[in-house]
Amino acid sequence: MIIDILQFLPDDTKIKIIDPNISKLLFSKKVSEFSKLLDIPLKNMSRYQNGTRSIPLTLLIRIIKITNFKISRLQDRIAIKINKNGKHITIGPEIKIDSEWIYISELIKGDGHIPKNYHYISFVNNNALLIEHVRKFFLNQGLDNSRIGIIKRPDADFLTIYSMLFAQIFNKILGVPVGKKGEIPINDFVINNEEFAKAAVRGAFDAEGSIGNYGSRRVTISSNSKLWLEKLKIMLDNLKITSKIIEDYSNREKPIYRIIIYNIINIKRFYRIIKPLHSERIKKFKKMFDNSDFTPKGVFAHKVLRCINSGKIKRIEIAKELNRKTHLVGNDLRLLKKKNLIDAKGNYTNKGSFFEYRLTETGRIYLKKSLDSFLN
Repeated sequence: MIIDILQFLPDDTKIKIIDPNISKLLFSKKVSEFSKLLDIPLKNMSRYQNGTRSIPLTLLIRIIKITNFKISRLQDRIAIKINKNGKHITIGPEIKIDSEWIYISELIKGDGHIPKNYHYISFVNNNALLIEHVRKFFLNQGLDNSRIGIIKRPDADFLTIYSMLFAQIFNKILGVPVGKKGEIPINDFVINNEEFAKAAVRGAFDAEGSIGNYGSRRVTISSNSKLWLEKLKIMLDNLKITSKIIEDYSNREKPIYRIIIYNIINIKRFYRIIKPLHSERIKKFKKMFDNSDFTPKGVFAHKVLRCINSGKIKRIEIAKELNRKTHLVGNDLRLLKKKNLIDAKGNYTNKGSFFEYRLTETGRIYLKKSLDSFLN
């Protein structure tokens, strides 16, 4: 998704044109003409034209309107900073918002902070891989390494991005709150894009997630913001990952909200689709999967359904294919027949009788819709 960031930046934004040829095209009139048209002192206008002084954003927009200059010509030929502090960053005026931007924004919503004065972005996490991932993201966007600080402590690492420009972008475009966190929004363009939705859930989980390996196996994302979790649940529903939201009042005046995902197959689907990056949580997932020495209820019934669909139509053939006792396969067949997913045709011979099983139309539709959910 392509976004023109200039429309989201404050009036004290300064623009430096780094390509002299583009500067000549932009300032197509004489300096004196621009000075009169825009009511700007001649000396200042001359400095804007020769590049010795950055152009205020509001003035640049006025010049573009007067000259009918195509803003696309400025792409990758300008550097931007806000206020008088810091260094210019070569970016824009258009940026491509992709899944990585979405992922970083949700990480910051969970484990980060932007102050009301927009002076910096902070990100706090105990996973060194995530800290380095976020640091490299901002370096790749053109931020100078001198504008990034890391403080290492026993319990967590503190990453600080000293950039008002990026603080504005993450707040105005991607919805990262400023000041004290209240309800945390997620924009519709994220919810309605499958890849963005995966990245958003990944960021939220890597920031605020946990894995329960004892008792009931579960994946949890916790937050004080009910709105944030409601939006995340919508995306999980769209990705066919079953979840529920609970309110936890234990030892609290105000509740903390949790999204909980149960069931080993549902959790495997979450892991396969969301692809978390938090290295310690990846280890916990693998431990959970390695210790899953049981088959959840209903899985063999679906395997029987797939066997019948592949041409194994007798109970003994299905049992052999699944390496399962025939009486247990019989239980599965009775369940499928009760649900009207299969029907049975009796065959009678001198040596005895047997049934041949076929999928009903309901069974074929069900198998087509549900197959992916039950793949291990």
